[in-house]
Amino acid sequence: MMAATPSFIRAVPEEAELLYIAPESLFDDIVRAEADRISRPENVRNRIVYDSVGDPNQIEPTAFVPAISTSAQDPRGTTPSGPALLVTPYYTPTGPEDRTLVFESRFESGNLRRAVQAYEFEYDLILNPDYNTKSHTQWYFFRVGNTRKGPEYRFNILNMVKPTSVYNEGMRPLRYSSIDAATKGIGWARCGDRIAYYQNGLRRQKGANYYTLTFTVTFEHDCDEVYFSHCYPYTYTDLQLDLRALEKDPNMVRRLRRRKLCDTLAGNACDLITITSFCGDPAALKARRAVVITARVHPGESNASWVMKGILDYLTGASVDARILRDNFVFKIVPMLNPDGVIVGNYRCSLAGQDLNRLWDEPSRKMHPTIFFTKSMFRHLLDDRDVILYVDIHGHSRKKNVFMYGNSESNGLREKIFPGLLCRSSDCFSFDDCCFKIQKSKESTARVVAYKELGVVNSYTLEASFCGADFGPLGEQHFTTRHLEEMGYMVCDAILDFCDPDQGKVMLVCKELQGLFPDDGNSDDVSDSEDDGAAALRRKKRAARKAVKQREKPQKKKKPARSDGRAKMDSEDVNMEEDRRRENKDKSARNAMNAMRKASRRDPGEDSNAAGSNAPEMSDAEDAKGKRKKPKKKAAKSRAVMSSRDKDSKEAKTPKDRSRAEPALEDDPPELA
Repeated sequence: MMAATPSFIRAVPEEAELLYIAPESLFDDIVRAEADRISRPENVRNRIVYDSVGDPNQIEPTAFVPAISTSAQDPRGTTPSGPALLVTPYYTPTGPEDRTLVFESRFESGNLRRAVQAYEFEYDLILNPDYNTKSHTQWYFFRVGNTRKGPEYRFNILNMVKPTSVYNEGMRPLRYSSIDAATKGIGWARCGDRIAYYQNGLRRQKGANYYTLTFTVTFEHDCDEVYFSHCYPYTYTDLQLDLRALEKDPNMVRRLRRRKLCDTLAGNACDLITITSFCGDPAALKARRAVVITARVHPGESNASWVMKGILDYLTGASVDARILRDNFVFKIVPMLNPDGVIVGNYRCSLAGQDLNRLWDEPSRKMHPTIFFTKSMFRHLLDDRDVILYVDIHGHSRKKNVFMYGNSESNGLREKIFPGLLCRSSDCFSFDDCCFKIQKSKESTARVVAYKELGVVNSYTLEASFCGADFGPLGEQHFTTRHLEEMGYMVCDAILDFCDPDQGKVMLVCKELQGLFPDDGNSDDVSDSEDDGAAALRRKKRAARKAVKQREKPQKKKKPARSDGRAKMDSEDVNMEEDRRRENKDKSARNAMNAMRKASRRDPGEDSNAAGSNAPEMSDAEDAKGKRKKPKKKAAKSRAVMSSRDKDSKEAKTPKDRSRAEPALEDDPPELA
């Protein structure tokens, strides 16, 4: 049985939420605590206080009920349809002196399988894997009650599966206090101290280890009802309420159409939204080009829904730019591709236990209906009009910033223009983190199928970090829902620049790309499903690119960038160094040759008798004492630099009402029946 969907106010913290900086002794303290727990098992309670699939009557309830506050009214002025369901608590406190937390996750998008009390204020938590799988444990969303003000509580989530996480780079969990929401208007906020993510001793069936996320919290109220989440929740009910609120606006009749694309495996409706100016000339409507946007194919990536909300708000707004987009394009939007997974609290898969973003090449109408009918809609749309852009929105758990994955089978620049424009307009979009390679493991994803099979050149995956940015005005801060929605605004703004008849910005981006873009395709495509080795390789290549950029800067003498303790040398120095090592292995056989080479490099004033010495050959990169010389830098031509750290100043990130002439279409689109 599932309880009624919780409702939350959508307040954003007024102050910046900085990333967490862990003390140097944190992991030593964790090791000592684990050792003490193993050496003194008699002190560990190991008492199950919650199980989402267990029998709540195995612990006899009492008449005592702690005082808890109710959630604030839904900010949209509506309530979810259907009667509220009452779920029997698994554990009921025995009296006012019982300080055991009361856990609950049996509500929409909730995920907590079991809670085990280890000590009075420490709990071990186990997450539910995705339905019909034994893995993909990353998303958590649960509630605790019967809190006490003052003590420090520790939560240990024991069955994480990813080898790395942005929790070790400063990310904090999210907390929502019902009392703070009702009395102070405070919504979701970052919390936690002594946060760490590390490998534990629990073994998985395939031989790998699980990982632990641990953090401590201090509650501010007694008997509060507090929610914890991996990211800002955005449920299927939230989507339905937001769409319903848009439809109630009388102006939406001329801007928006909503219909059911298909039913999911569980019978939930998958919505298709069409946004354009419907009151125009039918011939002009037929000639408009199309943009397709999808999101939430991975249900645990709730930040993707907040970016999508920003896009919907922008396109349906009353600004001049929004009207220009509606007058010139037809937007086909599927805001939630995996409703079933969102409802049950999955992280990555559907109810069938399959990653829907790996099935776009041959989706099944029966098993993967949302993908099958979205792809079918895509094909029919291509029969009617040109599709100039496709964006699939995701969240990323192991990288910071917002970035894109694109498709390029050569060193062309065409596919990199749109991310370049987006980089110039956003404070948190990083072009350095973009990748345009097509890996074999990604050939069945949405962006690659749209590119290769459907022929959409500008096909991208937009990735938004669960954490925050590492540069610019938002550097070392957490993303809030406001930042994510503003990212949606910037996507729409970049579409305007991309299709503007005045191609000045596009030409500027092209010029910068010609001078900057590396030959290796820029950053590596690191998905959330890859292992730690790929992430380490990505960091190494990124450090190498930074070193190349430093050497190319004219009139600046800096030491070459270092990585893994070794200086980055150019190809000539590397070859000479390898030759030197090989020749030193057999000095006796090459003494004469070494002497001749050394003599040819000596100055005329030096002693000629030294030519016959048995000293080993020195490369051009070494001095007479065998020490490395500082490599000489060649003057590099001045290049235009294009990155997210060097861009034009931009206007405020809200739908803008600036004056702009209505753009004419660059190419006359084919008028198809």
